[in-house]
Amino acid sequence: MRPEAQSAATSGTYKFLENYVQNSVSDPLRPGALGLGQSKASLLVNIFLIISYMTPMAAGILADGYLGRYRTVLLSMTLYVLGVAVLFATSIPSMLHRGAGLPGLIVAMILVSLSLGGIKASLPPHACSVVKSSSGSGLPRKENALLLIPTSLWNMLLMCMNIGAQSRIAATFMEKDIDFWAAYLLSLCSIVTGVLLLYVGRRFISYVLLPAVQALWIAIRHGFRMDAARPDAVARDGITVTWSDELIDELKSALFACRAFTPFVIFWLCQAQMTTNTVSQAAEMETHRVPNDMLPNLNSITVIIALPLVTKFAYPFLHRRGIPTPPLRRVALGFFLEALAMGYAAGIQGWIYSSGPCYEHPRACAASMNGSLPNHVNIGYQSPVYVLEGLSEIFASPAGYEYTFTKAPKSMKSIIQALYGLTAAGGSIIALALTPTNKDPDLLGMYAGVSGAMFVAAVIVMVVSYKHEGRTARDDDSLSQVWSLFKIIPIIRAECFKSEARLPGLRKHCTVDVLFIITFGCTCPYFRLTYTCSHWSQSSDTMFHALWALNLMTDISESRKKI
Repeated sequence: MRPEAQSAATSGTYKFLENYVQNSVSDPLRPGALGLGQSKASLLVNIFLIISYMTPMAAGILADGYLGRYRTVLLSMTLYVLGVAVLFATSIPSMLHRGAGLPGLIVAMILVSLSLGGIKASLPPHACSVVKSSSGSGLPRKENALLLIPTSLWNMLLMCMNIGAQSRIAATFMEKDIDFWAAYLLSLCSIVTGVLLLYVGRRFISYVLLPAVQALWIAIRHGFRMDAARPDAVARDGITVTWSDELIDELKSALFACRAFTPFVIFWLCQAQMTTNTVSQAAEMETHRVPNDMLPNLNSITVIIALPLVTKFAYPFLHRRGIPTPPLRRVALGFFLEALAMGYAAGIQGWIYSSGPCYEHPRACAASMNGSLPNHVNIGYQSPVYVLEGLSEIFASPAGYEYTFTKAPKSMKSIIQALYGLTAAGGSIIALALTPTNKDPDLLGMYAGVSGAMFVAAVIVMVVSYKHEGRTARDDDSLSQVWSLFKIIPIIRAECFKSEARLPGLRKHCTVDVLFIITFGCTCPYFRLTYTCSHWSQSSDTMFHALWALNLMTDISESRKKI
């Protein structure tokens, strides 16, 4: 299935729910349908998100153990079509007047949330396995291919989803100028197109009940001890299994890696604000006839523009200078940007509360002329929130998927992906708990608290990254190299004393120069060579040879890294 079609349908479905549920049909300023208010609107949206992110666990087991990923995606897309069709039918004005709006919304939310569970758990692993399986005909076979393919694939999927999300620009004006049914009709057409493309591109794929699922079930029955599922342990109970100790080790590694998913709970909590409270925040500002749910498109536009720049220029620039960009470090950077976005949203909310005519109760005082006059803050000032959200997504989201895929055993890609998706459900659960604060004048404290929690999570991820991703084989080699270089210092210092008579002042700068060569010269072979030959050419042969050995050692080490 084309990710653009799924994203176009998603952008035109639940991302309009805040206005659809919160505002009434008779609202003089904003489009609406059900008129349940901001708190209930955020409540329904967060419940929808919770179900959407909890169902991937069941869908992952279904995909890895029974149906296979392709069939699971196809089944999920069929449910998606049914859900959007129900939402479209019940959003027609005649159906709304008959009271079908809320029941239809609930049915649609259930169907769509179930379908999103299958898509989130199965589509990324399926796409990556298809790319890997075709690598023999198009992609080069390298030792690091397993790492390169997921990295570029996640970026490609993110790009496609944000391209598809641009349909929201048209849908927001259709919602505002026509009605919600027109926006949902656009979503329905998009998702039907995606299902047809998925069906046309089908291939025969056979799946069996995978041993990883069985091993995990045995571990659960024995108190979550993975060692209980080892072949020797199971054999003592008279049971013969087909897997080896290697599979158990992979499962333990994957489950251990799942602990890194925990901070994503706060990240998805912040992301959930983009479809709920920030849309309501825009409704309290002067929009100048721009739909209040239009600005979230800046998130997708930012991704479309910045993602190629980051992947094609920023990352290669850092790699050429020996600065690694492992997944968790990129996640930490994304988290810091997310914290900044929420902090900026808090500042905007405070500005709204300090502006008239209604100050801390926008559109709720007599001066607002029955809710038709918002507070005097231009909606354009909210734009940086979505730009920062987009930049955050560029770094954190693909890196999270990449980390998930590379740490998961081959037979449990969908299940581990689903575990990663559960963090989004956790974020929605927290958002659900914060529903009582989704009203004026409590929103300022809510934004500030979420921003602070996101900053703490970013610091934690950064510490974990430097602890677990900082000590790579290359780093260990560099530490050994520096240790070897320090062994030469006594030789050079001894020669400094011998050369003091011929070169006055040489001993004074000896230690400083040696340390300078070691620290800077380890990253610049050309500098080491020219500095050694020019600065020490008048010294004794022994010292010159010692410094030449310094160059030789570091060059050999660098050659080993390139092999």
